[in-house]
Amino acid sequence: YLRRGEQYIFTNGSGGSHPFEIRVSNGGSAYSTGVTNNGASSGNIVFKVPMSAPATLYYQCSSHAAMLGTINIT
Repeated sequence: YLRRGEQYIFTNGSGGSHPFEIRVSNGGSAYSTGVTNNGASSGNIVFKVPMSAPATLYYQCSSHAAMLGTINIT
């Protein structure tokens, strides 16, 4: 669960083989509003959750579709 108006930092330490992307749906397009470095293979992905964010987003490895999870926005 993430809260609107808050900032979160996701650190990808996978060694570069698992690009981390916040998406609008499972396998969907990248969600870019408030996200810096989305799709990074390593390092930090910063997400300042906008007040207009949808109730549900997803995080997914853009190389491996089965590596995903749900982000609930409150």
